[in-house]
Parts: sequence; C-alpha cells; structure tokens
Amino acid sequence: MTEAKKDFSKIIKDAVETGEPTFIFNHNKPEAVILSNEVYEKLVKGYNDLEEKAFYSHLNERANEGPKELIPSEDIVKSNQEYNPFSDLSDDELFD
Repeated sequence: MTEAKKDFSKIIKDAVETGEPTFIFNHNKPEAVILSNEVYEKLVKGYNDLEEKAFYSHLNERANEGPKELIPSEDIVKSNQEYNPFSDLSDDELFD
C-alpha cells in the first residue's frame, strides 16, 4: 500500500494503457484492485448480461414445466390478511 500511495498516478496510467489490473496488497493480503474504467465497464456489462441470461433461462425452465396448481387471487388475498399485523389499522393510521 505504501508503494501504491507513492506511485498512484503511475498505477492509474499503467492500468489505462495496458488494460491490466493492479493488485494492492496490505501485509501480503490483497486489499484492492485498480482497473481502468474501460475494463471495469466491460466487467459490469458482462456480469449484467450473465445475470439477465440466467434470469431468462430460469423463466424459460419454469414456463416449460407447464402450469402447476393455480391458486385463485382471492385465496392469496385472504391468506395474507390472516398474517397481516396491520390489517386492523385504518388507512389514516397506516399513512399518517
């Protein structure tokens, strides 16, 4: 970390020019990573793309399984009322 403090500008410049990360260690343990903004944005975009693919894959699996037992919405509303600790309060009390 001491070295990183001294050469921070050079570390940033190298990260931007090479696209390679710079790992910052404290007592021989990794503490941080310095990346160029371009590399960071690629990582975030890749993560978001994978997350979206996983979501749609899961959604597709559920759709392919077909419908299970359908529960009428009235039953859901009634069941939630039984467990709702706020159901006895008026709108004025809830939204004061």
